[in-house]
Amino acid sequence: MENPERRFRLRQDHQIVGYMRKLSERMVLFSKDGFWWRGYKPEYNEVDEFIGLKDCNNRHIYEWDILYFKIDPDGPYEEGVILWEGKQQVFGIKAIRQESFFPLELEGISLFNPRELRVFSHLWLNPELKKQLGVKD
Repeated sequence: MENPERRFRLRQDHQIVGYMRKLSERMVLFSKDGFWWRGYKPEYNEVDEFIGLKDCNNRHIYEWDILYFKIDPDGPYEEGVILWEGKQQVFGIKAIRQESFFPLELEGISLFNPRELRVFSHLWLNPELKKQLGVKD
């Protein structure tokens, strides 16, 4: 049976204030640091969804994260942003330089090796990049 757990990063505007785990509709846990979990809900107004992958440093990857990634394992690293693509209903990486969108998986097969993903920033901290990519909240 598949684990129904979903994870989220919680923000108050541009400040990360905690994390949320939904184990079921009735069982929701919160944490300030992602390590100690409890039932206390912090104040937040933005929610970023966990995409189901960790990067090469074992960090959870969430939508709006900016990362280095490789399309070809033997190729150079590129910079991209994790975004939800509404038409395809999938998470993917929008490459910054070439402005291409790469879904994280196709027909259940992952297109990226987590060892070749490394989060280094967040899109909400880079409004000029957000505007360049044409991303709206």
